[in-house]
Amino acid sequence: MLSLKGRSLLPWMVCLGDVLALFASFLSAYWIRFSEVLIPAHRGIPPFEEYLKALPIGVAVYLWVFRSYGLYQVGRHVRRVEEIFTVLKGISLGSLLLMALTFFYRGFSYSRLFLVFLWVVGSFWVSLFRYGLIQWVYHLRQKARDLRRLLIVGANRNARNLIIWAKQNPHLGHCIEGVLAQDRRLVGKHFEGVPVIGSLEDCDEVVAKLHPDEVIVADPGLPKQKVADLLLRCEDGFVSFKVAADLYGLVTSNLDVEYIASVPLLGLRSLPLDDPWNRFVKRCFDLLVSSLLLVAISPLWLIVAICIKLTDGGPVLYPQERVGQDAKSFILYKFRTMRIDAETKTGPVWARKEDERCLPVGRVLRRFNLDELPQFWNVFKGDMSLVGPRPERPHFVNQFRGEIPRYMARHKIRSGITGWAQVNGLRGNTSLQERIKYDLYYAENWSLLFDLEILFMTLFAFKNAY
Repeated sequence: MLSLKGRSLLPWMVCLGDVLALFASFLSAYWIRFSEVLIPAHRGIPPFEEYLKALPIGVAVYLWVFRSYGLYQVGRHVRRVEEIFTVLKGISLGSLLLMALTFFYRGFSYSRLFLVFLWVVGSFWVSLFRYGLIQWVYHLRQKARDLRRLLIVGANRNARNLIIWAKQNPHLGHCIEGVLAQDRRLVGKHFEGVPVIGSLEDCDEVVAKLHPDEVIVADPGLPKQKVADLLLRCEDGFVSFKVAADLYGLVTSNLDVEYIASVPLLGLRSLPLDDPWNRFVKRCFDLLVSSLLLVAISPLWLIVAICIKLTDGGPVLYPQERVGQDAKSFILYKFRTMRIDAETKTGPVWARKEDERCLPVGRVLRRFNLDELPQFWNVFKGDMSLVGPRPERPHFVNQFRGEIPRYMARHKIRSGITGWAQVNGLRGNTSLQERIKYDLYYAENWSLLFDLEILFMTLFAFKNAY
């Protein structure tokens, strides 16, 4: 297991690796631009020393951008796709800043094409280094090394989700040592396979004896004074401390504090897509991609249509009313995957695994998400977006809005063909509460690069596709 000193040195090791990757990028970009293998140097080959002089400034700019994106934070929960997309954002911004600097520096005329190549090869080398680093860390954690030992206070839904998440993601290195429960009768038993090692009254003693890396209070009903005492105990023992931020049963990362007359007022910030410019950018992206795909996949549409028609002779498309942005209804189009009379007796119901109503060709379409292809027309029309919360039928919306807090908040933005919940396996007959959390997280943290990441993950997201 890595020592505390080793963990504190890890960001510096990562920084050193980035420096080496950036140095390799400068060499590669210079060679590609001026070796004359690909592009002739009509104005002659500039001395490498001039570019070498600019190397420290270039590296400093990139490292500053990486730091601003949080790429050197200790204890980050990093996924490979997320890391690479963050690196691409950092490299892109750093390259733009360097290009801007060349307009102000007149001592030497740097090649603009060199900067373009630097952006390309820099993205490759730094991403490759980061990917290899994450793989190495994953390997250590799967070998039960470099684990972060956790103590969970509370035996409730939040605690259950944390335990299941830790078990499903052993490569992230979280080892849950035990659970403290409100009910003393649970002591000595197991909660989701984790031993209940004490009650809430034993918090101080357990923390002092176990000395975990982190204490997580998963029970929002814990008395404030008890939480404050536990916080002080953890701070005194150099133990990280976190509290599950549960707002009416649903977590949100969009909280804001406003001070009026020295009184702190807690509320919700405006969403990124409340900004007209962000909405314009997202809509332009949707129009561009959907129009290109409608043309590119038209042969596939024809093949699917023939297969459905040959199955039972019924209609190819299945129009269905859905509720989208601002709770407005629209007609969503899908390739028909079920019998014509699928809901004649049951009324509106969710699809389920091994659904007997599904056509043989429909199972294949659902398995590979091909039944969703006609929704690119919905995107082109403006009813939907490429990425966003999946739209539900009015029957379910009316049912869920009275049962699930903040359910209607997901309708503040345009619905999508795919979404953050779907690429994380929350689709079909899965927990609606968890799905709403992911939908709200997406709405509160939207960016165009986040959309690109989700679209990339959708290519491999077949879990619960039925």
